[in-house]
Amino acid sequence: MKIMTVLGTRPEIIRLSRIIPQLDSLADHVLVHTGQNFDTRLSDIFFADL
Repeated sequence: MKIMTVLGTRPEIIRLSRIIPQLDSLADHVLVHTGQNFDTRLSDIFFADL
């Protein structure tokens, strides 16, 4: 099964932080970040933890 998760804002990253690792382990999962309201200092810390 292939699953794509599309997110664009920091609250979405936080909200999906528990689900993304589970999807990674259960399916062919791709995470797409649209870059909406992108600030490296605010987003990189969340992606490093995922």
